[in-house]
Amino acid sequence: MIQKYLLLVLSAFFSVAGFANQSDATQQEPQDGAFSWQLSFGVYGINMTMPKLAGDDSQYEGLTILSDVTIEYQNFYLDSKTGDFYGGSDIGYQLIVEPNWGVDVIYGNYQLEFDEYGYFEKDDVIPELKGIKKRRQDQSFGLSYYRTYGNFQTSLELVYDVFGPTNGWVAHAEATRNFELRNWDLWLNFGLNYYSSRFHNYYYGVSEEEATSFRPEHDAGDATSVFLQFELNRAISDSWVFSSGASFIIGDSSIKRSPIVETNYARVFFMGVKYVF
Repeated sequence: MIQKYLLLVLSAFFSVAGFANQSDATQQEPQDGAFSWQLSFGVYGINMTMPKLAGDDSQYEGLTILSDVTIEYQNFYLDSKTGDFYGGSDIGYQLIVEPNWGVDVIYGNYQLEFDEYGYFEKDDVIPELKGIKKRRQDQSFGLSYYRTYGNFQTSLELVYDVFGPTNGWVAHAEATRNFELRNWDLWLNFGLNYYSSRFHNYYYGVSEEEATSFRPEHDAGDATSVFLQFELNRAISDSWVFSSGASFIIGDSSIKRSPIVETNYARVFFMGVKYVF
């Protein structure tokens, strides 16, 4: 169950961040009726630490299957990258396409769900989280403005949790660059997020109904975070590629004031091989 859930989470992200991230995909104007796709699957060893919930381990280490998927049809696209754990949206529609800039309508998820069992399904309730309501994943829609600055692709996303539970919004800004280092390809991605008070309070606030003698009522307020990601790829053959990388995200200190969370950072290390179709 952990590996299945992790695969869904990692393929979705993430968030946000060759097949390229969302801002790379939007640089090519599709032809009318054109359909294109790129796909790769890989087996990876992964070491992952998520923001530590009270009483929870919040860590995962093992083997999992990750994919790179890029699908474009007319102005619609789906774009998911192995190394992009904290990036923005993966699904979009190209509303305006100009040579160096554009505007997309986008859909994405910007926060993991959790409940009194933690991030993953377990047999027993975590005592420190017992009685909290399930925090469901957001379903956010909005607009993305992207632009090319020299060798960097930049994007600014503003989304609202239209179909999700938070009634809040998120601003996401990022920059991406690809480097060629002899036989290696390096993908670099960094940026920041702003979470509105309603969005952030839904996940890390404590309501009156959830409050106990050891878990006081808490209004989380708004929050910010910064992230850095990179991925190194090297071709082994025409179809096989060695891939490794890391992702880091750090939230502001206000996150740790919540009684249900103990740390304000997350990180991922991964290494494996993938088959490119």
